[in-house]
Amino acid sequence: MDIRMRFFLLASFSIFIIACGSLDKQALQVNNGDNKERVTTLMGSPDDRQFKGDNEAWQYCQTGAGFGYHDYRVIWFFKGKVTGINSYKSSRPASSCVTDIRQINWEDAPDVTLEVRER
Repeated sequence: MDIRMRFFLLASFSIFIIACGSLDKQALQVNNGDNKERVTTLMGSPDDRQFKGDNEAWQYCQTGAGFGYHDYRVIWFFKGKVTGINSYKSSRPASSCVTDIRQINWEDAPDVTLEVRER
């Protein structure tokens, strides 16, 4: 095997390994209370967006995240602010990342406590 082929294989493997953890690394930067603009800056546009009243859920997918599965992150918002993040995986054969995005179950949304202040 010549040096160019070795370099190509090493570079391809390195890119694959870096891509495997990118969704995790991006989601780790999202904090409780972040606004939608910050999430978009960190994560990009969501692959799916669902909302109900003041609640909203954005889903992100990474295909080929591991050996034979897709990796997902659900970022929950209440009134435009992050309230939590969930993750799930899908390993359905011959599926694409977007076709396996789940319908949001609003009972899974993080609890939100409203603070009432008297002035």
